Amino acid sequence: MLEVSGLTVRFGGITALDHVGFTVRPGDMVGLIGPNGAGKTTLFNCLTRRYQADEGTVRWDGADLLAVAPHAIVAMGIARTFQNLGLFPELSVRDNVLVGAHRHAKAGFLSAALRLPSVRREEAALRAEADALLDRLDLAAVADHPAAGLPFGTLKRIELARALAARPRLLLLDEPCNGLSHGEVDEFAALLRALREERELTVIVVEHHMGFVMGICDRVVCLEFGSKIADGTPAEVQNDQAVRDAYLGAAA
Repeated sequence: MLEVSGLTVRFGGITALDHVGFTVRPGDMVGLIGPNGAGKTTLFNCLTRRYQADEGTVRWDGADLLAVAPHAIVAMGIARTFQNLGLFPELSVRDNVLVGAHRHAKAGFLSAALRLPSVRREEAALRAEADALLDRLDLAAVADHPAAGLPFGTLKRIELARALAARPRLLLLDEPCNGLSHGEVDEFAALLRALREERELTVIVVEHHMGFVMGICDRVVCLEFGSKIADGTPAEVQNDQAVRDAYLGAAA
């Protein structure tokens, strides 16, 4: 489904990604790990076209993803969450989720301005879909509440709901467990497993919580200083000496 080959990104004299390559099959749950500054979020930003790659290729269902305009990525079936929450605090929880569904709205400017019956039907359908997502993620009770002031764990679920509203086939999660309690991490892991089955999702997750990654992912890719140093099953990566050195420091 996804094939990354030789992906390289430079910022001046700094190489953030150095000829990184890996593949993701349909239905995979892939963990992307590595120390801070390893290039994980840079990789996500390349996949979603926020950053321009200097070298390499990214093929998505056979298409050249690096040739796609940034605004068209979601229409390719790719959605993401962010390391730093990207919600609109003044909007209600429901409206934040509806933002993720914007690509499914077909009404043009004139028909929307005139509030034609077709526009009202479309809005009602998208609202019903958003409410179903809110219910599935235990957010129905706060649907009409502004995002501002809600607990951090709740905000994480709102961002997940917004990404799911785009009806993605590939879901990119950037540190979804950051700031969550141990109990919330366990709950999120169970939710993500269920959503993958229900929605036939392929998932790549950037995460520092090793218990979460090793417990939920089919494969794990490890980066260090922009280079891939390991790629395999959780057990293989966990026992890889290069990975141990990257996290714990090489023996003197």
